[in-house]
This record gives sequence, C-alpha cells and structure tokens, in this order.
Amino acid sequence: MPIIYSSSSGTEDDGLVAKTNQSSWANARDATSGTAQDGFAQSSSFTLVARGASRTGGIVYSVGRSFLVFDTSGITATVASATLSIYGFSQNDGSIIAVKSTAFGGDGGTSLASGDFNAISGYSSGSSLAGSATTYGPQILTSSWSTSGYNDFTATSDLLTDMKNNDVVIICFMDYTNDYLNSALTSNAFLNCGGHYAEHDGAGTSRDPKIDYTLVTGYGNAVNGIAAANISKVNGIATANISKVNGI
Repeated sequence: MPIIYSSSSGTEDDGLVAKTNQSSWANARDATSGTAQDGFAQSSSFTLVARGASRTGGIVYSVGRSFLVFDTSGITATVASATLSIYGFSQNDGSIIAVKSTAFGGDGGTSLASGDFNAISGYSSGSSLAGSATTYGPQILTSSWSTSGYNDFTATSDLLTDMKNNDVVIICFMDYTNDYLNSALTSNAFLNCGGHYAEHDGAGTSRDPKIDYTLVTGYGNAVNGIAAANISKVNGIATANISKVNGI
C-alpha cells in the first residue's frame, strides 16, 4: 500500500502549540494562541493536559496540541481505507484523538504559528468537541499508547474523503479525555502522550508520522447509493474490471 509522510521542510513543518501555566482551565484550554514549537525530533508532550501548583500557591493549568500536515495532492482516486500512525515516545499516561485542523494557513502554505492553537475544524470554545469537530481518527486511551512503536488510528470516512479531494490534510492531535471533551482536571496531574515528528530521522522515515492507504480499484463511485468501497461486483463483474457504468 502507498504511504505518505508528514512534511518537515519549507513552511510545512509539524510541531507543538501549547498554552501553559494559566490560572484557570478555560484560560488554557480555550486560548486563542499559545507558544508554537517546531523543528524538533520528538516530544514527551505530543499531547498534554496538566494541573499543578503555582509558585504563589495557586493552581495553574496547561494544554498542548500537535499539528501535522500531509501532502495529498497526488491522490485523485477514491481512498478505500487508511491507517494514520504516530511513533510513540516516552510517556503514555494521557489520551489522544486525531481531528481535522486548519493550521498552517489552512493549506499548508505557512509555518506553524502561535494562533494555530485552536485551529481545529468545528472548534467550540467552552464546550466539548464531540459532535462538532471533524474526527480523523478515534481516541486512544492511557497505557494503550505505545512509547516504542507505531500507534495506529483507523482513518474515518472524513479523512478518506479529504485525502482524495484536498491537496493537503492537516491534523491536530489533542488529549481526548480532558481537552477534546472539555473536562477540567480536578486534581493535580501531568497527563501526556509522547510522539515523534518528521524531523526525527532527518532524511529517513523510520519513525515519521505516516498515512498508509489503499485506493479503490476499478469503478470508484457509489452505485444506487452504495459506497464503492462496499461493492465488489456490478452485475456479476468485479469492480476492478469496471471503469464506467452505463457510459459514466
């Protein structure tokens, strides 16, 4: 199956945007900007939520999200299935979900910026993102996150569609239990999942974020309302041998 890797060159540079040491959960989670960091190989806080004591005796909160961009301009056929994979690192005491993002200028044309912190399609300040954000990969919880191998997200239909229709797909990885669901930490904790970025290997790709995908072969459109991915034959003829139906 073909594989595409996240970009780490030019303006398309994957990285982390974090809002740290805020006096309330809302100030951290719903901030409109954070500190953007890119160009490093890996982070123990690929996703992050935290609550702790401040130097003055109060409580402070932190949230961190990673943003990646994949060049999908070469994909023009229908994508039948895909697996989005992140090579883990160091920590796995948090949770993680992949959602559609509008970072990098929305088209991969600009560098990761501080204002990309909430660049999430369907983002809702003060509310859970369940039902509003566009999910690209289902959540992975706590110790299920490997710190020494690839962690696989089965691509949703939204990601498959965007891989075909868009020149880039931009993905935000965020904490699921607290950040995505907007559930404030009620006790002091530092919950994160570590991961590698495209810079890890330089010119290599052994731990780079990747999407491994399969294209629909033959006729790649719905027939009588049935998705092409669920059709193996039309009138007894394998879809791999069909380029058109009734001339279309």
